[in-house]
Amino acid sequence: MTKEEEILAALDKPRALYPLQQRVDPSGSSEALQALLIQMRAEGKVKFDINKGRWSRA
Repeated sequence: MTKEEEILAALDKPRALYPLQQRVDPSGSSEALQALLIQMRAEGKVKFDINKGRWSRA
């Protein structure tokens, strides 16, 4: 299970979903990672740049 702390640590620079998944949990589910990222975005911890398709820290 991927944790928020691991995601924030992996977002040392803006990353797309697949490189972020490879860094945090290569064998995990991308759907679970996306769900966690969306939850973190709602809480204001991360943001998504729709033009570049990259996640970054808020």
